[in-house]
Amino acid sequence: GSIPSEIEYLIQLERLELDFNSLTGTIPSTLGKLNFLQVMFLDTNYLTGTIPTEFGRLSSLQDLGVHMNDLTGTMPNEVCSLRTTNGGAQLDSLAADCYSDMMCTCCNTCY
Repeated sequence: GSIPSEIEYLIQLERLELDFNSLTGTIPSTLGKLNFLQVMFLDTNYLTGTIPTEFGRLSSLQDLGVHMNDLTGTMPNEVCSLRTTNGGAQLDSLAADCYSDMMCTCCNTCY
């Protein structure tokens, strides 16, 4: 199955751990509305497409894992600006498939 768009209504959600669920489809940009989200694990699925630029709104995000998927493109600058090494407030851990079809110059863990 895919990530349900209704997740956007869980506005107080702090952790979204959907790793290892055989999820397909694209990552909904509406996840960028989850302002209290601190941890988001979407890794080890079959997700396609790109990382939504709306993730740059997740100012409370500390840990983001999107590795081991079929994602393409470049990690958005909006997400990279959240990294603590780039002056961001919270994002300490960012993991992606930097060595395949996804480019991530700000990731601290690459697969």
